[in-house]
Amino acid sequence: MDQTVYVSKEGLEALKGKLEKAQADLKTIRSEKALAYTASGDTWHDNPYFNKLEQDERRKEAEVVELNGQVANARLYIADKRNITRVALGSIVHLRRYFKVSGQEDEQVWEVSGYGEIDVSKQRVAYNAPLMQAILGLHIGENAETGSPQGPVEYEILALFVDWKDVPNGLKKF
Repeated sequence: MDQTVYVSKEGLEALKGKLEKAQADLKTIRSEKALAYTASGDTWHDNPYFNKLEQDERRKEAEVVELNGQVANARLYIADKRNITRVALGSIVHLRRYFKVSGQEDEQVWEVSGYGEIDVSKQRVAYNAPLMQAILGLHIGENAETGSPQGPVEYEILALFVDWKDVPNGLKKF
């Protein structure tokens, strides 16, 4: 991966943790593969477990390469100076969601967080998630439409907040 990813300090630490775990898993797989090779023949015809470990090794190697790329291309962002003129990385955005097929609507507040940093319990959604991709760059009062399993959905930006303490209590879940 040679695309810049934006992460918080915690997000970068989580990425590094995932990378370390994937590297440890790869080491374990390779160790098991060496044992399986010597245990019962050297071809996949004689040793289906060895074949499975080879497949696991290839998948884990690909994961390690991807995570290495993400860590190498990660750029830190600090959400202490939130954009309150348009939706951007770190923004706390109050939006109205309108389902065009059913006519249902609701209001939500989400924080635009770093790459892969989703935490629904804290109302954080990564900037690379489809919802955020649809609303990034919008100003208060602007709309965006995107698809969903329930059909087309329209989002309207109602407000942008400097801090979570500014969000009305009825809109906060945590």
